[in-house]
Amino acid sequence: MKRIIALMMVLTIVLVGLVGCGQTPKEGPNTGKDEGNAGNIDFPNKKINLIVPWSAGGITDRVARVFAPLFEKHLGQSVTVINKEGASGAIGTDFAYGEPSDGYTVLFSAETPGVFQTMGTSKLSFKNFDPLKMLIQDTKVIVVSKDSKYNTFQELIDDIRANPGKVKMSYSGPGASGHIQGLLFQELGLDVSMTPYGGGNPAMIATISGEVDFTFGNYGTVKDYIEVGDLRPLAIYDLDGIEPLPDVPPMVKALPESEKYLPLYFPNCLLVKEGTPDEVKEILIEAATKALEEPEWKEFVKSQSYTALDSMTPEEIDEYWDKFTSITSWLLYDAGAAQHSPEEFGIKRFDK
Repeated sequence: MKRIIALMMVLTIVLVGLVGCGQTPKEGPNTGKDEGNAGNIDFPNKKINLIVPWSAGGITDRVARVFAPLFEKHLGQSVTVINKEGASGAIGTDFAYGEPSDGYTVLFSAETPGVFQTMGTSKLSFKNFDPLKMLIQDTKVIVVSKDSKYNTFQELIDDIRANPGKVKMSYSGPGASGHIQGLLFQELGLDVSMTPYGGGNPAMIATISGEVDFTFGNYGTVKDYIEVGDLRPLAIYDLDGIEPLPDVPPMVKALPESEKYLPLYFPNCLLVKEGTPDEVKEILIEAATKALEEPEWKEFVKSQSYTALDSMTPEEIDEYWDKFTSITSWLLYDAGAAQHSPEEFGIKRFDK
């Protein structure tokens, strides 16, 4: 009997100890997959790689290198910018997707994943990534040379309509923003003659020299030429004008039928591979949000006359890329510039 009582006492002590251990778990490394909020995980505990799928010194790279140290400040770990250029951003995007879904690889993307599939440059799309933050876009401006006969956007439109296929525009290359903007003109019944020049700068020089009649330029790229008088801005490619060019009307004023497609941004954004834990994404979003509130970032955006898009939620970003992918993929396919039909990838035609 005494032995039974003693045994029962020992079992009681063991059970109490097990319950106590269950209430107070031993602290240890967290993988980011545990239940609970973001404050309970050990992330980040090593450096973050920020993948820029474009060459060093380009527009996207310059923006990323201003953002990176501010992002680093609020993450508490070093952020290394890695350039993986080629194939209109597809090489760097494929590289980022090949890394683990752990938040330690962040893609500093432009808009091109929206057309990868139809253009045949990659099997990936925005659907393969989760959005963290939309950042900025460099406003597009329709410009002509200082010696152009066009003094207003309306005059340019009227001439295109009167001489279909005769008015010439330059753009950098197939699938790039200028190409898509020219195709949108054609979709709206403006038959322009489009010539690729292999890059934004050569396309702009062709306009300055009078080799072509007009081009679509990033304001950050063309503003110096506008200020010295080599280029004349005719319209802003958007629903609204911009502060640095108060006398230049938005395109929709003279071309109201374009409103259903606008705004059509070509922005930079932060993405992580699909499957990244929600808690990790919360930490990255919080750090990015704080970085974009830094005075240094705000001054940079203002000095370059960029449009800030950081108020968009992840859900709104997904909706925007769906719209962008639908519009641009079908424009490229209908023009014969894409290798594959958007239907192959379940991309519906934009509902006009």
